[in-house]
Amino acid sequence: MLLVAITLVVCAPGYPGTPAEAQPAMDALARALGSAAHLSIQAVYEETAEGGLKRLEAPDAALLLTPLPFFLDHERRIALAARMMAVPKDGGGPLQKWTLVAGTDHPGGLEGYALQSTAGFSPRFVHAMSAPLKDAKVIDSPAVLSGLRRAANGERLAVLLDGPQAQALSTLPFAQGLAPLSTSAPVPVALVATVGKRLDERKWKAVQTALLSLAGDASAREALDGVRMTAFVALDRAALSTARAAYEKAR
Repeated sequence: MLLVAITLVVCAPGYPGTPAEAQPAMDALARALGSAAHLSIQAVYEETAEGGLKRLEAPDAALLLTPLPFFLDHERRIALAARMMAVPKDGGGPLQKWTLVAGTDHPGGLEGYALQSTAGFSPRFVHAMSAPLKDAKVIDSPAVLSGLRRAANGERLAVLLDGPQAQALSTLPFAQGLAPLSTSAPVPVALVATVGKRLDERKWKAVQTALLSLAGDASAREALDGVRMTAFVALDRAALSTARAAYEKAR
């Protein structure tokens, strides 16, 4: 009987890297996870939301590792069940706050402003994290530094920053030309989810135990480095509920 591998889809829109460039890291992660779980596991990387959705159509795609915006966009459509959180390598922890920034001379109502973010592939999520700019046009762009410079120079542009980006704001030479407008509640950075009923509870428990063990396994650290993570931890359901509530209110 042919043993079909469980596939972990890592979908990270807005992040650098192509599937070909990421495959060695995916292979390392799959080996570490499969060895710890005693299961046949493979991992693939998709750099776009469209690519991720297409790969998740395959029946072997039972697991997903993805940033929060992609999860919220497709949670209901493809029956995603959040199971755990990932801890990013930047040291900020599994939760982060999103900060909305504009030039210091911005008008009170921000009329005519556009809204740029690395999470711009999910306009609804960007609006959910940007209370003062609920109806602004969203620009999907990884060019955070140039966006901030344009905002500081007086352009009608606000930038939504994730946790690490906001922490680095004060180090910019033009930081005095920028002002934070709002900060979100803490929400998960990235989630591990199961897809529909493709993974039975027994296998999920094995995967869960394996994910929790990776941070303490010296041989698995390189695999975690390859996906810019340091660990996987239990799901903070309250933080996810907060994110869902804001997302549901946004349009």
